[in-house]
Formats: sequence, C-alpha cells, structure tokens
Amino acid sequence: MKIVSIFAANLYAFHYTDERDNEFTRLMQLWTDVNYLRSFAKINDIKDVNKFVNDILSDAEDIDDFLYQLHENIESFCRYFEPLQLSEYTKVLSFQKGKIKKNQLRLYAIKIDENCFVITGGAIKMSQTMQGHPDTDLELKKLNAARTFLQSNGVFDDKSFYEIIL
Repeated sequence: MKIVSIFAANLYAFHYTDERDNEFTRLMQLWTDVNYLRSFAKINDIKDVNKFVNDILSDAEDIDDFLYQLHENIESFCRYFEPLQLSEYTKVLSFQKGKIKKNQLRLYAIKIDENCFVITGGAIKMSQTMQGHPDTDLELKKLNAARTFLQSNGVFDDKSFYEIIL
C-alpha cells in the first residue's frame, strides 16, 4: 500500500497493492463505466437503469469538476469533505465523507490536517448508514484499516504524514 498525490499537498489517495490504480482514479473510472453502472443497477434492483446511469455519470463529473475547482482556486478541501459522524469532528486522523448536494457518490477519506486529506475509497450511496449496504460497509473497513496504517507509521499531523510519503 502506498499513498499518491492527487492535488499537490492537499489531496492524496491510497494505492492498494492489489489494485492497478489509486482509489481516486479507480473510482472515477468505475463511476464513468456504463457497463459497470448498468450491472450495479441490476444487482441493486434499480428500476430506471438509464436514469441511474445518467445520474451517476453526471455525479462523477460534478465531483471531478468540484475538486479541480477547489484546487485551482486554492480553496480548502474542507468545502467537500466533512466528518463522517459528529464524533469524528475533533479526532486526529478523522473519518471524512466527501459529498455534494443531491449527489449519490461518496469519496471517503482520512483528514490529516486542516486542508490535507487521503482518499481511502468511495461508493455509490445506497443506504442511510454505511453498514446498510455491502459496498459502504467495505468502505468503513477500509477507513479503519487506513487509519491503523497511518497510526502504525507514526502519522499524527501533516508533518509526520509528509515524512512517510517522501
């Protein structure tokens, strides 16, 4: 497992050993793959498959555009990421979810510092809680594993984080 930069010193993503791409790239490719989306819709008993596919394609583009705009305008990625739960608000290496209003896609990340995040994964939001669907339940496990990895490598702030990725 390694960590790669997405946007300079503010947004990173895990690149898991068994995957070809880092999580951000992998998810953007998956969420723009019409065959995958059609299959996902059928597995999840979505009635209007065409609408679902079009909505997810649009949602993926919105996320990509929003993150790029934050980076270009030198704005905080806190405008996209928020604590997964209120109890995570003040925690070091807190769990974060990235969301835009009326968007079914979620990127999950660990907050390293005020404007530094590491994406651990993401999912199409199909349930109210992360434990309510197998995909989001897996993402919760990845968040926990990522935090454990960072802690075991001595990460507790942005300086210690930058030491392990250099």
